[in-house]
Amino acid sequence: MSDLLVRAIKQADAADIAAIYTFESVIANTGQIPLRDGQFWANFWKAKDPNGVELVCEIEGRAVGHLGIITSASHRRKHVASFGIAVHPDFQGRGVGNALISEMLKLSDNWLNIVRMELTVASDNQRAMRLYLKHGFVVEGEARFDNFRAGQFTHSTQMARINPAFADTVAA
Repeated sequence: MSDLLVRAIKQADAADIAAIYTFESVIANTGQIPLRDGQFWANFWKAKDPNGVELVCEIEGRAVGHLGIITSASHRRKHVASFGIAVHPDFQGRGVGNALISEMLKLSDNWLNIVRMELTVASDNQRAMRLYLKHGFVVEGEARFDNFRAGQFTHSTQMARINPAFADTVAA
């Protein structure tokens, strides 16, 4: 979509990002809890990983999607990262998640020296899983009773994508 702009996060995006995470449908598919204040979201990713990268997808001057890349601090896993993503419910199905993931993979593959990008997704979030599969992620397993959501335990699916430049170089 031509009206989508993926860019680095700005301090001015804090209110828009906080608004994304006020929806129970968004929180249900993240590892977060409801009722966090705007200050929490303004500092969330940097507190988790000061070397991480945060992106937003903007439509008509408003940040409607948010993605944070979390790099590994382990010396032996510096080539590994994970990410979290959320899209405002009013803008789901408009290519926001696709645009964010596409930009994230360009950064990871070409600038961040990331070979392996990992994620954990709610096993019942089929829409998100289809999006990840479209971008080359593969299912590596399921963690049963891995998350607690709305009073019930749920399962999570682990997925990963190997940078295509390295896909055939893995030691046996």
